[in-house]
Amino acid sequence: MKIVLNYRKGNPRLAEGIETAGHEVRENLWDIKSIVSEGVDAVIFEFKYIFKEKCKTLLLMHKLRQNKIPSITWNLDSPWNAGIERWKVNLLIRSSVLSIYATHSLQDTAWIRNTRVTYLPNAAWLSRYNLHGASLVDLRDTGRYKWDVSFIGNIDKERFKEHKGRVEFLDALGGFLRNKGLNFLFIDGKDASIDKQVDIIQKSRINLSCLTASDTMMSKSWGLSERCYGIPACGGFLLMEDRVHAKDAFIVGEEVITYADIKDCVNKILYYLDKHDERRKIAEKAHQRVMREHTYKNRAEKLILEIRNLKNNVDTKTD
Repeated sequence: MKIVLNYRKGNPRLAEGIETAGHEVRENLWDIKSIVSEGVDAVIFEFKYIFKEKCKTLLLMHKLRQNKIPSITWNLDSPWNAGIERWKVNLLIRSSVLSIYATHSLQDTAWIRNTRVTYLPNAAWLSRYNLHGASLVDLRDTGRYKWDVSFIGNIDKERFKEHKGRVEFLDALGGFLRNKGLNFLFIDGKDASIDKQVDIIQKSRINLSCLTASDTMMSKSWGLSERCYGIPACGGFLLMEDRVHAKDAFIVGEEVITYADIKDCVNKILYYLDKHDERRKIAEKAHQRVMREHTYKNRAEKLILEIRNLKNNVDTKTD
């Protein structure tokens, strides 16, 4: 198949997944004549860009519909939606211009009728986040670990207001860990290369996930962040916040460990720091699950199947 990705800065994760699955990717193709003449099978639009350039995107979606070429978008910000008013999101989905509304969270989607809804979570970006030459056996060595707990992610609350809650959580957690005499590292992802990030993950006994930009003051997103797949892909032990879709991605308690609140998080950290063999057993199971089911190739294959079903007029139910 030939898939167009209309993203302002590209979507290298998804492009890599589509190409790894054996299909062709074109970037930023907006001319309907070129799309038709080149035999494009579907166009995937950046979710935020639809609302930034409404006339441009909706006009192309209308022309695609006339030519029976599926229009798709992938929302990775639900329910926060990057500050987009909820009524605008609802109007887009109700309008039937979209063939497939893919989303990392099925939260608040039960009402959707006219558009095919596909659960499409984040995944592991394997060209970046992988074992980097180490083996799972290597990671069983107790002597390789430097930090008790680590977190890598956006912690710039001044520039990104949506991460204020995350920073407050980490500040409070850091106080507890410091009082316990534990060695921890919380850094902004922009300050570490991919190699450095993987090195930190593989030298941390516990790798933490906490809050996302998709969370709101009123509601925590059901969806999992990309780090929930990237950490296991690197062989790291993941301690993540309890989310609805956690159970759809992993066997909780066997492949990942979740926490309910900061008190539970501290208790889980103290427990698993003393359980090296148990930690590694869980981490290895998570790694195997991610490599088997949670790569961008897996996500691309699911989208391709959805596109084929649409072209064959297969009526499938919401995932």
